[in-house]
Amino acid sequence: MLRTIPFLTCLLICSLVNRTSAQEFPQLPPVGIKIDEQLEASLQGRVAELQSRVDQLAGEDENASSWRPDVEVLIRAVRLALVHQGFYQEKETTIAGRLLDEADRRLKAISSGGRGLDLLGLQVANVDRPQLLVGGFRSEIDDSVQPFGLVLPADFRVDDHTPRRLDVWLHGRGDNKTELAFLEERMSKPGQYTPAGTVVLHPFGRHCNAFKFAGETDVYESIAHAAKLLKIDPQRIAIRGFSMGGAGCWHLAVHNPGAWFAVNPGAGFVDTIVYQGWNESKPYELTESRLRLMHWYDVLPWVSNLRNTRTVAYSGELDKQKLAADLVVAEATTQGIAVDHVVGAEMGHKIDADSAEKIDAVLAAWSEQPLTSPRAEIDFTTWTLRYNKLDWVNVMGLQEHWTPGRVQARITGNTQLQIDTSGIQRLKLDFSRSGWPQHDGDVRLSIDGQELEIQDWSDEEGLQVDLLRDQQWSVVERIDSTLRKRPGLQGPIDDAFCSRFLFVTPSRPASHGPVQRWIDRELKYAQQRWQQLMRGEVRVVADTEVSEQDIESCHLICFGDFSSNQYLRQVANGLPVKWTQKQLSLGATEFDPGRHAIAFCYPNPKNPNKYLVVNSGMTFRNFSNSSNSRQIAMLPDWAVLDVTAPDDGIFPGNVVADGFFDEQWQVKPRE
Repeated sequence: MLRTIPFLTCLLICSLVNRTSAQEFPQLPPVGIKIDEQLEASLQGRVAELQSRVDQLAGEDENASSWRPDVEVLIRAVRLALVHQGFYQEKETTIAGRLLDEADRRLKAISSGGRGLDLLGLQVANVDRPQLLVGGFRSEIDDSVQPFGLVLPADFRVDDHTPRRLDVWLHGRGDNKTELAFLEERMSKPGQYTPAGTVVLHPFGRHCNAFKFAGETDVYESIAHAAKLLKIDPQRIAIRGFSMGGAGCWHLAVHNPGAWFAVNPGAGFVDTIVYQGWNESKPYELTESRLRLMHWYDVLPWVSNLRNTRTVAYSGELDKQKLAADLVVAEATTQGIAVDHVVGAEMGHKIDADSAEKIDAVLAAWSEQPLTSPRAEIDFTTWTLRYNKLDWVNVMGLQEHWTPGRVQARITGNTQLQIDTSGIQRLKLDFSRSGWPQHDGDVRLSIDGQELEIQDWSDEEGLQVDLLRDQQWSVVERIDSTLRKRPGLQGPIDDAFCSRFLFVTPSRPASHGPVQRWIDRELKYAQQRWQQLMRGEVRVVADTEVSEQDIESCHLICFGDFSSNQYLRQVANGLPVKWTQKQLSLGATEFDPGRHAIAFCYPNPKNPNKYLVVNSGMTFRNFSNSSNSRQIAMLPDWAVLDVTAPDDGIFPGNVVADGFFDEQWQVKPRE
């Protein structure tokens, strides 16, 4: 039976876990103030009463999913603040009351047929200024309700169905800016920019993680949700942000440059080692695998992708974070890429009015010249198949992960293409969006100096073809079901927590006491970490109750050894690890099973389209709480851990060996 860990249980877990840490790191979010007991009881009562009304109304409405998140997002914000002691000022209890008042208003509106923007409080008459709305969407990752804010321009009218430009604004860091503070701000402040005729979307992004991991997924889910509420022009979406939001803007820009007609980062970090000062003093050993993992969210290795969009960066002249834009501009310049950099005279960590006006004018001009599909030229580099698309080019296989794969592609005629690649094993060309070519007949493709004629036998619009390089390139004409790294299933461990997952708990003890105690600790820590740091719901099922639907729809996060977790026991023969009472081995290397455990991700043998993760939650631990620039993947595809070592807040144990599987998910020989 699937269950969700209650909030109070999670809070107990947190206190148990923190006592095991050998080092003290700040808690994130921090513990707030104690509020008046009577007021606390009153808020708890209102939360329970409103949630009961939501449940009752939803039980009578088969379409409740269309409105329920917009009410529950307000209730949940107050509930989390109560459970996690998340009030930081006395006035926030008043804010909590206002959010619950708004939830009450929405419940009454639902009974009267209110839905969509109307339910969110859209005014339809006598509006001469931007309107501020807040809502929620249900995350595909964990079913939690995540908040967002909308700023509708003064000229917005319900009956105007003209697709609007959308600016996505990523907020700055604030350790205390949990759901309560975020919603209050979005209901009272229009934000840094309110461009004329433009809808501005404010994602929450899971609090304080620079819009990485689940926070990154939330950005795209919030955009999709906004597109259901009002008409959005998909060719005129800009990504913008400042400080922590600037860091998020940079990485979203270089990972997915085809999604944005414009990119406008302000301040923010673009690398890990320099920003953290680890080039002078290393907090832990920077092994080859750990350095490779930094290529996930470090921006500089991806800068070449900025040639596929338009960028105007901002920095305050006196802001130490100006270094980020300086580094990007310098790297872009060496590659012949133009990146505008507006610098606020004598400004610190702030955007001045003159600079804001300049930037708005630049984006307004660019919005009148949207980038259309198909693009005549594409130059795309990726280090991981997690980011594999740019318009009609889809990278489906790399020669080796975490080394660059590059595609330079051009449409050279009505039915002619030229492509040059490096580090690429598989490609998919997909013109279904644009319908290219417009003329019948075979397409002539020149790829890496090799000439191919491609016949499009599909009845669908546009050319669609899969290409594979062995000794030479050839067209793939059959469904590929081989075990290999592919988009959405390429590792490392943290990737499994960017889409839908489910914890699977063991029903038996592990073969060795030290290992069992470590598993207990890590399971509690992973659940607490997800709920507290990622502001999510912890979905859990016992190993004996995993359903076919669970296997089909979820990455399974299994804790235990191969005797204690019955699901792992069932699939053990399909895994690259041997784990018994007397043996723990990966490939040809053996480890003492009495004091070691293994954490890894691998395609689930019962559903190779989903991950099976063993003995790991998110791999960045309490060490990362002091800065979101430290929230990086800390373990690769697999790691063997000495469980007798204490929890140091950086790694779950002493890492005695770790590495990446190869492109066929096989164990690489150890050097």
